[in-house]
Amino acid sequence: MEQIYPYVQIVHLICAIIFLGYIFFDVVIFSRLKGVLGADFERVKKAIGSRAIKIMPVCLFTLIITGGMMMSRWVGSANGGYFGTPLQKIFMLKVTLALIIAVCVAINLSCRAMGRPAPEFLRVNIHKIAFVFGFIIVLCAKLMFVV
Repeated sequence: MEQIYPYVQIVHLICAIIFLGYIFFDVVIFSRLKGVLGADFERVKKAIGSRAIKIMPVCLFTLIITGGMMMSRWVGSANGGYFGTPLQKIFMLKVTLALIIAVCVAINLSCRAMGRPAPEFLRVNIHKIAFVFGFIIVLCAKLMFVV
């Protein structure tokens, strides 16, 4: 694992940038364009969404897989447990938040695949939740090595 760790880390970072970049765009920028675009807003939203629905699940899945691959370096029986050091505690907070995002996305995609609407709370708030949790995850990623 030591030989491929830097490559896995780069793939993880690229996927995180893509995922959080899209979430940032949707929450901060795109949501403010409704008044500017008027009637065209729904058409533009549908066009962007149709592309994002193909890219984002793959990106999130890759984030989870690469994160899991890197996880063994920081936590586990060979590293003194999961909550033994401040680094491990912060890392496990990151893992928990990432899994919450993944579960929300899985529920959303499952409902979509079954032709049913997702729960209203998720439909309305999933990108806001992912944005806030993603921001916290990025802060934790830097804070882990300072504490």
